[in-house]
Amino acid sequence: MKKTLLPLILLTSVIGFPLAKAQVQLPVTTPIATPIFNEATTYFISSNSVRIRSAPDNTGKTLGELSLNDTVKIINPSVIYNQKYVEISIAHTYDPIVKSEKYFVSTEFLSPKIVDYKDFVGKYFVVVNIATETIRLYERVCADNSCPNKMVMESEVVVGEDIDHPKEEKGKGRSILGSYRVTGWSKFYQDPEGHYPAWYKDGYPAIPEIDSSWSEWFSKKAMPLDKDGKPEGKMRGAFGWYTAFVEPEPFGQWTHGTLGWGEDKDKYIKRVKKPLINVVSDPRSSGCTRNNNEAIAFLRQMIDVGAPIIKIYAKEEVLDPTYSQYPNATAEWKYVLTKNRNHAVDHSEVVKSLGISEADLDAFWVAKRAGGEMILDPKSPLNQIIEVGTYERDTHPDAIEYTPGEKLNKFNRKVGRKGNVYGIKSNEMHGKFYVDAGMLEEYAHPNSVLEVSGFSDEMTPPWMAVSLLRK
Repeated sequence: MKKTLLPLILLTSVIGFPLAKAQVQLPVTTPIATPIFNEATTYFISSNSVRIRSAPDNTGKTLGELSLNDTVKIINPSVIYNQKYVEISIAHTYDPIVKSEKYFVSTEFLSPKIVDYKDFVGKYFVVVNIATETIRLYERVCADNSCPNKMVMESEVVVGEDIDHPKEEKGKGRSILGSYRVTGWSKFYQDPEGHYPAWYKDGYPAIPEIDSSWSEWFSKKAMPLDKDGKPEGKMRGAFGWYTAFVEPEPFGQWTHGTLGWGEDKDKYIKRVKKPLINVVSDPRSSGCTRNNNEAIAFLRQMIDVGAPIIKIYAKEEVLDPTYSQYPNATAEWKYVLTKNRNHAVDHSEVVKSLGISEADLDAFWVAKRAGGEMILDPKSPLNQIIEVGTYERDTHPDAIEYTPGEKLNKFNRKVGRKGNVYGIKSNEMHGKFYVDAGMLEEYAHPNSVLEVSGFSDEMTPPWMAVSLLRK
């Protein structure tokens, strides 16, 4: 492999020093004169992916993760361990938690009241039409409904496999419809059990290369090792670059990325819908909405906590056949993916946060993409960079034709895009979704085989009704 020395980057040697023997610290308890918690009160988890530990410190084994608005109770609220942790009992969660004698959680994630993001005052919202396996991002241009919403991006996705939800594993199967709100984002998410190791994590084996075969992402060499030195995991990077958590009651069905690189585009999304793979398996998700990594990165850039994600199952049409709002078919967005979980992915923002020049970034990526072995100063911020690319997002709304369920068998509705991935019969489909306006007309969820969750008093936000559009 050829070696490349970048301009102005110095090669330095790394010298190892013996580490001092670590001293074991016992948990420190802090008595509270007036406890800030009450053992009779139920507390709500105020964020997503809150780690539950077996001991009251950062070295305690992670027993699982709690989601926003899961509920817990405090055991002995007068004692705070290490000025941070309290012992809890778990009152309610849909997340899998390993059985343990004791559970501990950081006090910073406990709230005495439910966290409610229902009232949307932001600019952008997302609609996932499960029927057509399409995700669309909209800008709510006129908050008073004096004009239609404007579509910013549409992208093909993969939804849940077409099986009944097992009663004991609700959320494992078809995607659940409903009105939700984004409650948090995670970069390089990994499920608590480790079945799907993170797309990137320091210390994990190298990520399969750009344009690798599907099988490489399932190979043992891509999996991290367990405590016995054996590969652990089913599929590397199943959650991709970013994962959006939603509430209420999503039953673990998130909106996230997938395996592959940005440069792979939607290769691994489309592969799921080819005939051969559907003969030997059902490669769809377990209910989550799976995006290509460029698409999920753009969504992460555009929407934050509180943004609605609306999941519907609808026939698609356009409100304005002239497409007057959409003169361009595509638009470019440049990104830089870094190892740092806190970095944004927008190109200009990453360049600024890393304190590097455009010239050095370009030189680095050209050399790396050409197959060169990078020789960098270990302290160089360029070491943070994983991929540099351009996402050509689809900005032209295209309605996908509905195929009546009575004309589809279970196999051919899984292949390609028939606008009816679960084969719902015509008489069960109600209303229409205007893809260019992000609005609905006389819509109702089909409910013969599909389940609904989210806000119980809101099928979809009221401002999505085309009848309220003031022309």
